[in-house]
Amino acid sequence: MKTKQLIVLMAASALLLAGCKGANEKRGDSYLEEGRYQNAINSYLTAKEKGKMSDEFYDNFTLALAKRAEMESKKDPQSDLIHGLFEQALQNIGKVQNVETAAQIGEALSAVGLNQASAEGADLGTIIDGFAKIDSSISLLTRLGGDVSKVKAFRTQAENVYVSKALPEALEEDDPVVKEYNLLAIELIAPNNADLKAAHNKSRIVTRPYFLIFGENIPNKSPLVDKWGYIMAFPSISISATSLTGELQFWASTGNNTELDPSKIKLVSTTGEEVFAKMVGKGWCEAEVIVGKKGQEKIEKKQKPFTGKGKLMNEFQCSVNVMFNYANGFVPDYVEYKDEFGVGRKYLGQ
Repeated sequence: MKTKQLIVLMAASALLLAGCKGANEKRGDSYLEEGRYQNAINSYLTAKEKGKMSDEFYDNFTLALAKRAEMESKKDPQSDLIHGLFEQALQNIGKVQNVETAAQIGEALSAVGLNQASAEGADLGTIIDGFAKIDSSISLLTRLGGDVSKVKAFRTQAENVYVSKALPEALEEDDPVVKEYNLLAIELIAPNNADLKAAHNKSRIVTRPYFLIFGENIPNKSPLVDKWGYIMAFPSISISATSLTGELQFWASTGNNTELDPSKIKLVSTTGEEVFAKMVGKGWCEAEVIVGKKGQEKIEKKQKPFTGKGKLMNEFQCSVNVMFNYANGFVPDYVEYKDEFGVGRKYLGQ
């Protein structure tokens, strides 16, 4: 019986010690309350090093990191120190438990994000990093069941600030493909912004005949396009209330030689409805052929006609005339082609 009582007492003592604050953590709390955030961080780090931490430790330590980052962002939104503070906060944010403290952390990190997104001359990486802070705050509050409305308002404000600066610059570009990539870079940050959506729809109408392929003259390369294995263009296209017809060309970047199957080409509406293509007439695919007299042979790229299916070689082109029929009210959004080697989409704009 005495042994059992001793075990219970030891367990209770361990819990009591775990909940108590050591001198360094108490000092950190005082610095945090006074707004001396760097001093607070230093004290918390010492407490952590010595292993004397209470149940509130990670709440207050993460808050100090967030507040210190907010203070730094007001002086220099592109400071390297901000990234380090955010990385530390991110490592500890999963251990935050108090909803009220989480809200303070969220608001502080959101303020950092807003300052970075609004900074004059900020590069795309800094801006993306800023929005990551806001999104981390939304995730934290969602996990704890807190009110995310204020943090979401920060994000909307940051998006509007960013788009108001970036969109006019993107639209000044004369090259339609470069303009499209500029808009895609903005879409990484603010995919639901109404002004951006309107500009993107206009741009996509203009770029229907173009392959969107990265080149050295393309700034702010966007992973939204880079991931597609098949790149498409409509040199000619006609859209009516119930049909879409045109010449659809493919350029492959999958690294594979594959079979182009026109029956896999589908048209998707703005509401997610799908219809599949019908091939009209013959198509063609490029291939390397040997030409010239014996002893003077050379390899040239030629268009080889096909019916049914064609051979699509890596970094070669194919062309097929397609027709899509659909019900009235179907609004075409994009054409998609997908096989075991990759997927491609061509957004059409409205």
